[in-house]
Amino acid sequence: MDKVTRFECLDSYETEKLGSMLLPDKDSIHFVIEVIKIVDNEVVLMLKDKSCHAILMKDNINAVKLREFVRELILGPMVVLETFGQENMLNVIHKAS
Repeated sequence: MDKVTRFECLDSYETEKLGSMLLPDKDSIHFVIEVIKIVDNEVVLMLKDKSCHAILMKDNINAVKLREFVRELILGPMVVLETFGQENMLNVIHKAS
């Protein structure tokens, strides 16, 4: 069964940026490979090309929620199927593979 997890980002730009980072590539490999750091509402993510990118969330609660989601994505059998956002709200549709 598909599940939806919602994140509140700082603005629509951050929503779009995070949505694209959470989608798998053509080989079904996740772009995000690690959460480097959380500072207040900012989450620093490392991508598979080893580049790091900051995502600004609405608050620290959403930042921690994103960190836990990424951990589950990396370690668990979760697969992101689709992401879509409106304004600062990102919806991530995922399932266990």
